[in-house]
Amino acid sequence: MRGGAALVSLLIAVSAWGQAPAASSVTLTLAPTAPVKGRDAEATLEIAIGGVDQPAPPVLRANVGTFAAVERVGPGRFRARYVLPTTRFPEVAIIVAFAPWPHPQSVEGAFGVLRVPISSAVEVPGRAEAGAEVRLTLGDETFGPVTAQAGGTFRLPVVIPPGIGMAKTITVDRVGNKRTSPLDLMLPPTDQLACVVTPTKLPADGVSRARVLCASSDRYGAASRGAKIQWKGGRGTWSAARDLSDGVHEWTWTAPRELGSGVERMTAIWKQGKVDSSEEIVVGLSQGPVRSLTVKPEDTVAHAGGVWRALAITKDQLGRPLAGVAVQGPGSDRAVTDERGEARLTWALPPEEILGTRSVQVRANGPLGKEPARLQAWPSDGGVTVTVTDLAGLPVPSQRLRVGQLELTTSAEGIAELAATGELVHAEWPGLRLQLGADGGVRPGVIAEVPVAVGPPLPMNVRVLQRSGGVEWWVETPQGEILDGRPVDISDSRGGVRRVVSHGKTREDLPSGLMSITDVQSRVCAVIEATR
Repeated sequence: MRGGAALVSLLIAVSAWGQAPAASSVTLTLAPTAPVKGRDAEATLEIAIGGVDQPAPPVLRANVGTFAAVERVGPGRFRARYVLPTTRFPEVAIIVAFAPWPHPQSVEGAFGVLRVPISSAVEVPGRAEAGAEVRLTLGDETFGPVTAQAGGTFRLPVVIPPGIGMAKTITVDRVGNKRTSPLDLMLPPTDQLACVVTPTKLPADGVSRARVLCASSDRYGAASRGAKIQWKGGRGTWSAARDLSDGVHEWTWTAPRELGSGVERMTAIWKQGKVDSSEEIVVGLSQGPVRSLTVKPEDTVAHAGGVWRALAITKDQLGRPLAGVAVQGPGSDRAVTDERGEARLTWALPPEEILGTRSVQVRANGPLGKEPARLQAWPSDGGVTVTVTDLAGLPVPSQRLRVGQLELTTSAEGIAELAATGELVHAEWPGLRLQLGADGGVRPGVIAEVPVAVGPPLPMNVRVLQRSGGVEWWVETPQGEILDGRPVDISDSRGGVRRVVSHGKTREDLPSGLMSITDVQSRVCAVIEATR
């Protein structure tokens, strides 16, 4: 089929889950049906999901191009913007809409496939006799004429569909002589294989599965049957191929047990004589939620009215640094770990803070997931706390939930608190259900107990840290602001004293032994035993 979109709507049986029905079919339409690069930047995709009045939103995948702004427009109907790829050559896109059940990371559910031949509007340059009329034919289409300029050059606007590699130019000079010449458009051959995978991220547990669909086509974008597709690269295990007719094949891929690099790249290859078509799919492997939390305070003593600082270090189940983890210390602010798995915590102690040594809690949770797959609940003060997680156990933020007539939304950390009991239902994925009031679970995340000695307030603070070959010192306010211009006395174990003026963090090259650094105005002193 040329100049339009080839559609196949397919159904895979699903098992019952909860009380909500699953979809039975997915149908796709695109407007315009034959988008053209250079003219169209995007197209509108209409998705109709049959078998259920209020289905969850579809999961959209495409081998080229992107999707934006998926919205519900009616019972069982959704609309999305399909943004065309930015490459200039013609190609065949495959768009797949999944109606997974009971959650968007499930491999079960109905789906629809749409093949879209995408043409390109370009200007073909050339040379001819000045004043000659030039036409160009592509298959059954003719473009032009245009008239060659005085210098003998011309530019002819054409629309090239996928699959056309050669054209013909027809030149008629000013006295009526006609000449026909072949023209190589110098285009890459049409890739006649397109594959998509869902979900695109799985836990490395040896159990979680992804659904892979490949659609083969002829060079014009129409369905091609009987393709022999092989997979290369990556780890994990593949099921046998399932032929779903209309040139669509399906596999189930099971994630490996080891995390490895965290990214699995697999290439589908279809050999057709001298033409090889290939398509790469990428599945990310999740490190899973935080499993280890270490807290290293910067000071052994925190002063009332001052600031306590600490470095939090988070790791996954394999002991690897884990980025994106939310860490909550004794203060109200939370921090998020970087690529080293580290986050800096601060706690502004009130002036009336009780003096003495106590244990404070630091909690780590996350990193955040993107697609809901499970509901969890655990008892909390006066009620219950709930969270939505993905398959790897990562909390998913901003998820709408219902308990009877009560509606609530999980926070930016993926947590919500409520006092109600009954059945908790995900607002968009009604197959996700949990009965509240039964035996509660355990709050996800990791807790570290950190001893903190709280001392009396200080008018000023002198801080000193040992570094390689010496020490680094500075003067700061109780709130942690580093000061310049403070007179400071530095004493060493040999009895020597010298007065200097503070200039931010200062490095000193000092001999081994005890040394003290005293702020002259406040008489606050820091003592350290320097060693080489």
